[in-house]
Amino acid sequence: MCLTFENYLSIISLFFVLIGGCFALFQWRSSLKIKRAEFINQILDKLRFDMELTEIMYIVDYDQNWYNESFHNSEEEVTIDKLFSYLDYICYLKFTNNITKTEFRIFQYEIHRVCISPSSQRYLWNLFHFSKKNNTCCSFLYLLDYGINIGIIDGNLKTNRNLYNKKYLNF
Repeated sequence: MCLTFENYLSIISLFFVLIGGCFALFQWRSSLKIKRAEFINQILDKLRFDMELTEIMYIVDYDQNWYNESFHNSEEEVTIDKLFSYLDYICYLKFTNNITKTEFRIFQYEIHRVCISPSSQRYLWNLFHFSKKNNTCCSFLYLLDYGINIGIIDGNLKTNRNLYNKKYLNF
């Protein structure tokens, strides 16, 4: 079997198409990595350099009794919820494998500090049982589940309605 000039041109064209496809794939993967890095940086920037969030993180980190009877309907509740929402979203991204373990490590300090806080645990306990009584999803469930899964938050939090002695929500 003898190859014709057209066959040679077809083979050469196919070769260049394959090279072009590989180059396009390489460019696409590179742009995805850059977009991922920018996405992680946006979350990090908001979490660590938004003054409202850094101030409330300081309170969560160092004031062991921020969750008390005057917490609900206060300005502090709004900013705590904002911080917890960001951390819950990061835990959601981890749960759905939309961020890698390496990327998650960037946020691990803040998440662990919130989960370790006795006031955070009491707040999450109150929210969980209040939500359960009202047949709705609990706010910050991914944050709560992460804390339970790694052993920072007591695993009985979801089942024991008397785990903490202070109920600030009606359940």
